[in-house]
Amino acid sequence: DTGGLLETAACPAMLHGSLLAAAVWAVATAPWLASAECPEGCPRRCPTQAEVQSDFVRSNFDIAKFWGTFYEIAFHDSTQPSAWPIKAACQRSVKSQHPGDPKNYKDLFSLNEGPGKGLNVVCDLEFNITDKPGVFKGHWSGHSIFNPNLTDIDNTVVDVGLAANGTYNWTLEFQCKEYDDPSIGIRFAALNFYHKKPVIDQWELDLMMDRLRARGLGWIAETTPGLTMVDQQKCIDKGSYPALDAKPYLCGQKAVQEQKQKQNLIQVESGNFTCPGFLKPICDIASSVQCVASCVPLLSECIQDTACVANLKDMGLCMAEMKRKNASADETQACLVPDNKKRSNFVYCLMDDPGCVKVPVPPSTYPECQDEQIAGDSSFNIPNVFGDWFKVKGWKKGEIVECLPCQQVKFWRYDPATPLPWPSPKPPAHTEDMYSVISSSWQEADSKGKLWPMNQTSLWGPRPGRQGFPAKEYSLGIMFGIGYKEKYTVVHDGSSDSEPFLVLYACGVTKQGEYVSGLVLAKTPTISAALQDKVANILTASGFDAADWCDVDNSCAEPSEVSLII
Repeated sequence: DTGGLLETAACPAMLHGSLLAAAVWAVATAPWLASAECPEGCPRRCPTQAEVQSDFVRSNFDIAKFWGTFYEIAFHDSTQPSAWPIKAACQRSVKSQHPGDPKNYKDLFSLNEGPGKGLNVVCDLEFNITDKPGVFKGHWSGHSIFNPNLTDIDNTVVDVGLAANGTYNWTLEFQCKEYDDPSIGIRFAALNFYHKKPVIDQWELDLMMDRLRARGLGWIAETTPGLTMVDQQKCIDKGSYPALDAKPYLCGQKAVQEQKQKQNLIQVESGNFTCPGFLKPICDIASSVQCVASCVPLLSECIQDTACVANLKDMGLCMAEMKRKNASADETQACLVPDNKKRSNFVYCLMDDPGCVKVPVPPSTYPECQDEQIAGDSSFNIPNVFGDWFKVKGWKKGEIVECLPCQQVKFWRYDPATPLPWPSPKPPAHTEDMYSVISSSWQEADSKGKLWPMNQTSLWGPRPGRQGFPAKEYSLGIMFGIGYKEKYTVVHDGSSDSEPFLVLYACGVTKQGEYVSGLVLAKTPTISAALQDKVANILTASGFDAADWCDVDNSCAEPSEVSLII
């Protein structure tokens, strides 16, 4: 049940709850997007394959006794999803001699995701057999858009358990890969506890752990994120393991992946797109599969960019943590920080244009819009405000962004020769000379408390029919992948005063609801006591309580070039 997964306030700087959040999370944590990073506490270099092997394996390993079906009991592996709501289960490894190459073996690795019987992902991994016992070289496609980072990986049998008939009833397998620059250290380390039985007694697990530590590999099981125990009971109860000779599905060797990608491109171009399994959570709540197909190129752009992949994954993990904490909407907004244009473009396609997913409208705690009650300043003249400003005060009852630190605002005349980048809107034809650009920048904390530079850039111009102009203005833009429309009121234009300032009020709307906002701009990061009093009087006369307005901390604000993150 994802109905109560995430509910957020109706603000353009918020991701928009419940089903969509779950769907985007599913993409963010798909195993093909998982970054393969070494956990904290790794040694600087991968140990040699021989030094982590037991004496028995080094001297007596017999690959013929290695074939068979093994169930994963526990793992440490960043390529396997291990957190709610996409937590893999029922991992299984079917090992066999490669039918066409005696120097290789096949590992048909599968995992199960989702409720009920779930969805099985099947990977046809391959390993070179070396002349050293239990020492292999694994291969994964480094060209797949779903896993652009991993290629050849050392795989080592650390130790085995001998069955009564002389075969191996369990194995410990260790994978390690360094960066191309060896001075950087380890970039991927993984560990698999495999057993011929899907469920084992605690003493057997303890024995395997003791053997692991004896080979100097306790660090990988004990450092963040530690070992993940596999739920095999789910597939035992549901009878949902794939066939032992199942075909690869959503995972596999380079040739298989490249062929699948070509087929998907053909399907999209021909209008016969079939929703792949990792996008199924989105397709299930979308207006149509074809609508999702139109967004796939944007998702591909993100997946092929390492920064976007990391951002998407971090956003998903953060949302899961906020769910566990029962966090508020304001706290959950931190999951969207820092912004990433490619991520936001994909979300914009899903939510806004063409808008494949119906956006839930959560309850709002904002005050009602007072646009009609606040007349505004009819003397406002937009050319007077072109240039650099600081946001010095914000209304605490409106958007939380108005009270965040290090706030700067820039106005400039719109130039049709250099429009704002897609998906930002453009002015209606033949009205370009009536529009300006407003660009706000600030610093906002991510879920770990680190501050990031943020930006929101939009069109600013007259309302339709020039209603209430010039005191009444209109702003159109995109933030975090959702479009917004804001009715601005220039409460007071003090741009010509000896200490210039502006008091602005806005009523905004997105597909997820309405919100309000208030801000005060000045030419300096802080304002004098005299201007504080003057602003307080203006706010009171306009129906506000001056005590509800914060003073923005601009101690870090310095005028800088605008970096458009739209």
